[in-house]
Amino acid sequence: MTTRTGLRLVASLVLVGAVLWFARFQSHTSSLTAEPFCPGGSNPNPNAVWCEDFEEGGSTRRWSVSSAKDTWPVSQFVECADNGFGFKDRCAAWTNRLVFDNEWGFYGYDARTSFPPQSELYIRWYQYVSDPYTWGSLEDKALVLHDRRNAIAAYVGTSRNHLPTIRDSGPGVPFVSNYQDLDWSETKGQYTSVNRFQNQGRTIELQPGRWYLFEWYIKLNNPGASDGITKLWIDDASGPVITQTLRLHYTDMRWLRSSDAGRQFDELRLTVYHQRCDGAPNTCPPNGPRILDQSHRWDRIVISRAPVGPLREAERRTAAP
Repeated sequence: MTTRTGLRLVASLVLVGAVLWFARFQSHTSSLTAEPFCPGGSNPNPNAVWCEDFEEGGSTRRWSVSSAKDTWPVSQFVECADNGFGFKDRCAAWTNRLVFDNEWGFYGYDARTSFPPQSELYIRWYQYVSDPYTWGSLEDKALVLHDRRNAIAAYVGTSRNHLPTIRDSGPGVPFVSNYQDLDWSETKGQYTSVNRFQNQGRTIELQPGRWYLFEWYIKLNNPGASDGITKLWIDDASGPVITQTLRLHYTDMRWLRSSDAGRQFDELRLTVYHQRCDGAPNTCPPNGPRILDQSHRWDRIVISRAPVGPLREAERRTAAP
């Protein structure tokens, strides 16, 4: 995502935040319990903060949902099918088809919910890429974290292409983005590290038509210092995941500026912003379609203070970070 686009999206969140915040804040009390260790489950683990598997009704109460140009009904943010729309279950949230935003990108649903504030967390989810799927020439975002006032934001994107300059980028190559890691005056111009790419020598490229297991670890930095930590594990979930694969690990993250002391992540956002279409060749309408017949799905989301792990192993993953 470009800086201009990022600022535009953050500004839009500020405008709607006052209206939507109260409903979102209540949603963290409604964690669903398909996995026994989740809040309200048969064997709750105190490290588990929030869970969602989309199997129960009431998603429109737990999530604030909109769509590009109000194209898609809110009621269809969660889809279910007897043959399994979700990961090993009936239901999942999805983007729906992606609609042109009249600038340079496409998105479908944009959904937000809240969870208890955390300065250190693991978030585990399963994500499906439709087949076919054509990646954006620049990037496709996937899962976003904010604070309640939308002052800090970070996201995992499923694709960002800076080839040939950055070897561990490219279509379908996930990364982490952090809008706060800019050349603020307090760093004396030392840092511009918004986009963090895979750096473990095991770079994965996502393939259409498959489910993937993601787990993302964040530890917020001391305000103004570049000492935060992020890790990202990604595995093809087409078969059993015995050992998760670390793809990205950085220990110099800076989400919090000096003025951000006390801020924590407490809002989860699901959206795929597919960009950009205004390059060469230009594929923005009228040169290309206004609606892209492609989508992503999310399922089995868990936010925890300790590692979560694959679906079948998660209940036993209770170790401290």
